[in-house]
Amino acid sequence: MNFKPNILFISFDGLSDPLGQSQILPYLFGLSKNYNITIISCEKKERLEKEKNNIISLLKTAEINWEFIYFEENTNLFSKYNYSKSLKKLALKIIITNDIKLIHCRSYPAANLGLYFYKKFNIPFVFDMRGFWADERLEGKIWKKSNPLHLMLYLFFKAKEKKFFNQASHIVSLTHKGKSIIENKFKINNNKITVIPCCVDLEMFKPISNKIDIKQTIGFNENDKLLIYIGSVGTWYLTNEVINCFKVWHNQNNIFKLLILTKDNNAINELIHDLDINIKNAIKSISVSHNLVPSYLSLACASIFFIKNSYSKQASSPTKMAESWAMNVPIITNAGIGDNDIYFNQNNGGVLINNFSNDAYLKAYNDFLNLNKNNFRSIAEKDFNHLNGIEKYNNIYNLILNASKNN
Repeated sequence: MNFKPNILFISFDGLSDPLGQSQILPYLFGLSKNYNITIISCEKKERLEKEKNNIISLLKTAEINWEFIYFEENTNLFSKYNYSKSLKKLALKIIITNDIKLIHCRSYPAANLGLYFYKKFNIPFVFDMRGFWADERLEGKIWKKSNPLHLMLYLFFKAKEKKFFNQASHIVSLTHKGKSIIENKFKINNNKITVIPCCVDLEMFKPISNKIDIKQTIGFNENDKLLIYIGSVGTWYLTNEVINCFKVWHNQNNIFKLLILTKDNNAINELIHDLDINIKNAIKSISVSHNLVPSYLSLACASIFFIKNSYSKQASSPTKMAESWAMNVPIITNAGIGDNDIYFNQNNGGVLINNFSNDAYLKAYNDFLNLNKNNFRSIAEKDFNHLNGIEKYNNIYNLILNASKNN
């Protein structure tokens, strides 16, 4: 019987969240072949009720252990501090009762726990940074510098950021741009950093040849060309600009319609409330489970999203990008985000816009009409295959565990 090292994976994102199902579980299922994995996460009650049984069934198949705390998004900072304390207590129980060899920390709050246990028990940790989190919260206006408490939190995590980079056994960056910043700004050796973008399960996200046409069930005509927007509204996502772009396209040819897949339907209703009735009727917003996203993407002529261009977004890798290309769907988005420009310029992955003006939207419309027929799925196969991500994580784990044996 082969010995499998015990790994603790800490995430403040829930497994029942869309990101948990697309950017946590697929990797850990693959890694569970070589490691005994225990996950601790923060779960939102309403979402967990819908997804729990399915998640438990999947984890049981992979022999992955899972413990969680309940978490509410719209709570004050004191409550969120208590969530962190609860997660720390849960992690401590697991560390004491299991011979944990490595802690995998997803993002900054989890890395703060990883750093604590590294100092207390000398357990190495992976800092899977997922972007410059503290700066994201400031630039996304979740935190405001004018708020003394927010400013204190920002400065706290910026100070911790340096310790995460220096004391983690390995760092995972979503982008080459992010890796370059870490190397140059924080003086970290490039051998300590691995780039793993947000990948996609190519078996789950693959073109559907014999699909059931669901356009009419959601209020569109069979011949409509659907632009599809997936994910959250606001913060870093420029949803209003997406709607403005769509207006230009629809005015050029009313066969173009916009389908928004989001849990933030109330926010969408506010954004489109004052639009012309013809435009409003051409926009539909629905909430779907992550496992149904491929079926809806299969209806798309293009995937569309815009992201606020800022310092933190140099380290961003949109999940929807990999998923869209995996479905052989071109993308309409803005330049300057993460490594997007590289992927688009090398692979002709769709249309990049340089500013948010009607002229730019019209140019994008014409560029899209003249877009060469391309095998967009090949981009996902080459650069975003989650099996490649699993292999990279496996190499990181092996590197750290072998080094620990030799110390």
